[in-house]
Amino acid sequence: MPFRPLSTLSRRQGWRAWLVLAACVFTLALAVRAVPALRARDGLPTKEAQWIWKVIDRKDHDPIAFYAIRDFDLESPPGKARLLITADEEYVALLNGKRVAAGTFAGGSGTQLDTYEVGPLLLRGGNRLIIELRSGRGAGGLLATLEDEATRRPIVVSDESWRIFPRHELGLVRGWLSIDRREDGEPAFCWGYPPIGRWGRPRVGRPEPLLPTAPLVPAASARPLSGSIMLYDWEREVEGYLTLDVPPADKPGVGLLYAGAEPLNPRRAPLTAPVLILPGRHDWMDTRPRRFRYAVVVGLARPATAAVLPAPVRPALPRDPDEMKVFGIEGPPLRTPVEDEVWSKLQSLPGVARRKDL
Repeated sequence: MPFRPLSTLSRRQGWRAWLVLAACVFTLALAVRAVPALRARDGLPTKEAQWIWKVIDRKDHDPIAFYAIRDFDLESPPGKARLLITADEEYVALLNGKRVAAGTFAGGSGTQLDTYEVGPLLLRGGNRLIIELRSGRGAGGLLATLEDEATRRPIVVSDESWRIFPRHELGLVRGWLSIDRREDGEPAFCWGYPPIGRWGRPRVGRPEPLLPTAPLVPAASARPLSGSIMLYDWEREVEGYLTLDVPPADKPGVGLLYAGAEPLNPRRAPLTAPVLILPGRHDWMDTRPRRFRYAVVVGLARPATAAVLPAPVRPALPRDPDEMKVFGIEGPPLRTPVEDEVWSKLQSLPGVARRKDL
């Protein structure tokens, strides 16, 4: 039979060919999207969870802090439920208004998931999971799954259904403000299913205790060193999560924390942690428990108070400084973009620019 080009086919045959081609393309698109989800469901502890973040410009490397929020309903809360979570660089998790977990991305081979038992905090009806996320370089990722511990059935996973909010509002944390109709919220951006890049394949870590509700231990004394540099002294070694009370601002608060057992010079001591404060929020909590007596905070509007939230002793406490040496020689402290930004701002203040001790 002689070859006939498509233009010579009947109109019906032509439409049929285009429909078949469109169906093939649509099926292929579904397969491309479904295969990673099926693979994640069967082979990963996080099930269908994806790495998510706020939409940012790839050239934007400014420090960032924001909320990722997910509402969900439960007809009958499970007796036991566990939260598997990690975030690059830092996270603080709140469930139904209670601060339950905090952590820092460990890196290394693959991704270790922090594991928390949160079943008693789940409610019949509406629930709200809030993750406060921070990154000193702007980019980052959140991976989280809340699952029924008995059946391993996921209740909530990190995906595009989460909403991103750039500032703190009391109603968001307490639950009386809707997240669906607010103009300041936006859908989360999905990086994709793990493993991705340096985040690697996630694995479940050992169970961690929830953040304690013990009373805060305030600093015994506080005095300014110069400009916006504050020294806090507890007069004894304390162990736990450092918290700061600061005046709320319209822009993210950016500062530096140096903590240790001895008085220290922030210009020479290695950075303990960046201080990234969500716009509108009046307090900040460190994401790791530490042991220290002195704390120096650089770059913030003068904090009103500093205190420590006691925490149980954990193996994840910072390593001894001697372990950071190579062949017995301690290398120079590495500087981060956050440090450079804070110190450059301090150098522009009157009375600070020519000081050689800072």
